[in-house]
Amino acid sequence: MRYDRYEDLIGKKLLHNVISAKGMMLVPVDTVLTEGHIEKLQNFHIDLFDIRAAAVELEEDSRPVWKEEQPAAELTKQAAEVRPAAENTVEFVKRADAKMQEIEKCVLHTGTIPVSEMESNLLPAIMGATQNRNIYKLFAELKAEGDFRFKHSIGTAFIAAMLGRWLQLDEKEVTTLAMAASLCDIGTVKLPSALLNKTTELAPHEFQILKQHTVIGYELLKESELDPCVALVALQHHEREDGSGYPSRLKSADIHLFSKIVALADVYLTMTTDRTGCPALPFYEVIQKLHADILQNRFDSKIGMTFLNRLMSAQVGSEIILTDERRGKIVLINANYPTSPLVSLDTEFIDLSKTSALKIKEIVG
Repeated sequence: MRYDRYEDLIGKKLLHNVISAKGMMLVPVDTVLTEGHIEKLQNFHIDLFDIRAAAVELEEDSRPVWKEEQPAAELTKQAAEVRPAAENTVEFVKRADAKMQEIEKCVLHTGTIPVSEMESNLLPAIMGATQNRNIYKLFAELKAEGDFRFKHSIGTAFIAAMLGRWLQLDEKEVTTLAMAASLCDIGTVKLPSALLNKTTELAPHEFQILKQHTVIGYELLKESELDPCVALVALQHHEREDGSGYPSRLKSADIHLFSKIVALADVYLTMTTDRTGCPALPFYEVIQKLHADILQNRFDSKIGMTFLNRLMSAQVGSEIILTDERRGKIVLINANYPTSPLVSLDTEFIDLSKTSALKIKEIVG
């Protein structure tokens, strides 16, 4: 159950671990929340939407016995024993990844979208993984799995769903958005595998072939029983506000809202994911690049600034290195200039939005 105020959480039991933006455990699952816990959650800017708790309901004979003389290891063991056996994020994602591979094989061999399979298996896995988690917690848990095969389409769906909630779409819209995002690149199954797996820069004629995945995906999806906007997202997710995208060089008014959201999610994931021959960019470079693209009208400003403000707000308190090599901490985010926050140094505060001489070079912790 979700609550509208932090105060309403006092006395309730957490149904999941609460983890900071840096992957640090703040409050473990099954904790009965006190005022101290609530203050901690607020200090770390944990969104109420990401907190799920329930009233404490323990029968007398099922309560664990906590004794002061019990060693820490025994307490940890008992806590694990009373923990709910709910699927965690990584299990949800592994299941989504496996289902996506099955769906792609079906499309490749039959040319049709298995709608019922997606609605009954893939979509619940995607939505389950995004429920009650912020983007940092989600990716921290995924990256902890060394053998996890993180597919781009699934990751794009996670980010798009979260961004849809931040933009206050209703849950039905968020579900449709996640479906559209997960299928935005489905047209690539019809492209040559040698082209998709190429590790060097694409030649101009190869890039023209790659662009066709948008049209191919649209043709596949428009014949399905899915919401029509799912096909539109496949067609439009590489279009840009200023008309510089493809395949039709559409401008803002002609691009569907969901296509705009998926476009941003797709680009963010591409920049932050290690790919063959192309390592992930540092976080500060990613947000600076996205901010520049928003200012240059490549991405929708409302969607883009909402996304950046959410990302940067989670970085309050992080240690940074400025371009002049001085170290400091992020203190406050400027909603209009999210990549140029107020930072504290040893002896002063600097508002980076009021100077062009200094920028964040690196976020280090």
